[in-house]
Amino acid sequence: MTDSKILFKLIEDNPLEILRITKEGVWANPDIPVDETAKKVLEAIDHNIKVLVQKAVEDEREACSLIVLDNSDAEGICCTDDVLEAFRQRGEK
Repeated sequence: MTDSKILFKLIEDNPLEILRITKEGVWANPDIPVDETAKKVLEAIDHNIKVLVQKAVEDEREACSLIVLDNSDAEGICCTDDVLEAFRQRGEK
């Protein structure tokens, strides 16, 4: 079994570990106030969630575009590349 862990680091200037979660427990950097540690961890989690949601939205747009493209001839619908691109870009304005 591999050694699983979750690390939270400040990477602005010099990588500084602020929190580590492993099977042995949780370690918090004693040089950083608890409130600041909690804030940085929540910011990191929030950022990662936003990145994952954006990727899912992009993948879903692409999947929908491909369905329209795959069914355009069968249903008598004509989709140009411009229409498909507009479909992929919807919601970004």
